[in-house]
Order: sequence, then structure tokens, then C-alpha cells
Amino acid sequence: MGSYTFNKTIFNSSGLEFFKLLGTGSRNGFSIYPDFSTYITISSFLDEESRLNFLNHDLFKQMVDKSSFRIEKLIEPYQSKGTWNGINPFKINSSYRDGEILVLTRARVRPIKILNFLINTSYASKSIKGFKGVSFYKGIGELPVIEQATVSIWDNENFMKKYAYENRSHQDVISKSRKQNWYSEEMFMRFNVLETREYNG
Repeated sequence: MGSYTFNKTIFNSSGLEFFKLLGTGSRNGFSIYPDFSTYITISSFLDEESRLNFLNHDLFKQMVDKSSFRIEKLIEPYQSKGTWNGINPFKINSSYRDGEILVLTRARVRPIKILNFLINTSYASKSIKGFKGVSFYKGIGELPVIEQATVSIWDNENFMKKYAYENRSHQDVISKSRKQNWYSEEMFMRFNVLETREYNG
């Protein structure tokens, strides 16, 4: 709960229920090498009014002012499993809407398992490149290597499932992670993408 409490204290924004500012891997997608040009925020709110108030918060505006380009996706969770810092930060009140989806996976890697994790995931991460139906994929995280997450955006759920369940490299990693107990905590979530907005400057 440390970074969750810390960030909420900084913003002190009414209705902000969850907030994470995450670094990203290199521009090649999933990588341990940082991409200092790209950052991702993930947040949830009590209601739409709370979200709009947060967007007008002075600190958030300062962050945005330092950006040359920003993409904002309004997402709606419809499936989740696991926890993030001991909680599930998103309330499920919907189902799949037959359109574009965003998939978020997050895990805390056990220190003793880091080498195995890095070797195996480096092979699997390459398998998504050029895969049909995926428009964006990126490694993200709170701490290098230990606090790892991925975000990917798919044209629809069928494309995502084809990769997740039929791609051999991906399946091998899932199998090894379970057998070798890589993670002390993990979470998997799917979101409907309701709206996308792009901002320059």
C-alpha cells in the first residue's frame, strides 16, 4: 500500500481511489531497459466528477505541461483476478462490450526468481511483435525488474485470446511461472476501451 497511500497524499484529490505513475520499458515493447521518454498513469475514481476534478489538479497539470504528446484512454474494467499491493483497485460492474480492449498484467517477482523471470520473459515478449490485432504493447512498472507489469491494447478480445492461449512462447512462460512460483503477488485485468483522446503539447 506504500506507493498507493503516498500518491493519494500528494494529490489529495477527492474521489481519487487509486493512482500509479509508472515507468516503461524500451521502445521495442517489453524490456528491462528503460524508456525515459514515456510514462503511464493508471487511476480509478469514485465517479466522473472526481475524474474531471483530478484532471484539473495543479500537480497533474504540471505533469501534463511537461509532456510533448499524451494519450488518454477512458477504460471500464470487466474482468479481474488477483491483487495490487494487497487490494483490487477496480470495481467490476460491466461485461465485455465486443470492441477494443486494454489488458493489464502486474506481478511482484520474488528476488530469488528474477534471473529465471528475465530469461524466459525476454523470449516470450518478442512473440507479440507483429501479432495480428494488437495495436500497442509496453512493459511498465513501479520498480525495475521486481515490480513488473504489462499493458497491451487489442482490436477485440478474440485477438487477445488467440495470443494468450495459442501462442506457444506465451503459454510456456505462464506454465513456468506457476510451476516455479515466480511471483509473490499478481493481478490480471481486462478493460473495455470506451474513449480515446490524443493531445499534442
